[in-house]
Amino acid sequence: MKEKILITGATGTIGKALVRQLQGLKANFVAGSRDFNKAKSTLNISEDKWVKFDFAEIHTFEKATENVDRVFVLGPPLTLNLEQILIPFIDFLIHKGINRVVYLSAFGNQSLGGDLAFHHIMENYLKESQLGFTILQPSFFAQNFKNYEYENLMERGITFNVAGDGKVGFVDVEDVAKVASKVLTEDGHAGKTYQLTGPVLLSYHDAANILSEVLNKNIIYPNPSEEAYRGALKAGGAPDFIADYMIPVYGMIKDGSVGRLTKDVEEVLGEKPTDLKTVLKRDFV
Repeated sequence: MKEKILITGATGTIGKALVRQLQGLKANFVAGSRDFNKAKSTLNISEDKWVKFDFAEIHTFEKATENVDRVFVLGPPLTLNLEQILIPFIDFLIHKGINRVVYLSAFGNQSLGGDLAFHHIMENYLKESQLGFTILQPSFFAQNFKNYEYENLMERGITFNVAGDGKVGFVDVEDVAKVASKVLTEDGHAGKTYQLTGPVLLSYHDAANILSEVLNKNIIYPNPSEEAYRGALKAGGAPDFIADYMIPVYGMIKDGSVGRLTKDVEEVLGEKPTDLKTVLKRDFV
């Protein structure tokens, strides 16, 4: 059987970048998503490169994995207890004999507990399985400033979260996608975990200074309290669980859980990871 890849979460930030990488490599893949029209407009793909897939709809699994021998597993965002919908899919892959799985986890996830412990649970589940798994643990995405903070940056001149004075190695989504594409199309990555960071540790104060330079306007990081952060999200119409989700996630920066760099991007790609300023210039200019 010819190598064929199923990309789950294909219309998300990482999924879109991975599709572009695989298109560039002329790899055989299908993009799994719930809506073809969204996939077509988001990914610029034809219908033969799309397959209906939803983790919550088990009946979509069989068709989505037809002639597939490797799968990129990326769960839906902002989903508590994510393992509850991912494990049935992993079990399906095991039963079907699809052995090669690349799982998108998160750097520092071991520090999260309760409803947010899903990445740690999934990593252990994969390690206990007979699958030829590879785990990718990217740090915080450099693209989040454009994707999620554009209004704050452009209208209010702030980047707003509860990361405290902690530091993190912001990673370029394109670097993550390049690593994923190599892991999916090359041998020698089974059983490995790659921790993917950018080249330098930065606080959000540092990021605000870089944003100020790139955008040519004054950007500050007010370092709000958790109470102020919750209030701002609520005022913006976000449901309460968003704050419950995001405060511990940003807490990984605040408490130092993600305050280190690795060389995994360079070791896999043979090139240094992209710095934050380069990504911001690409995104905003």
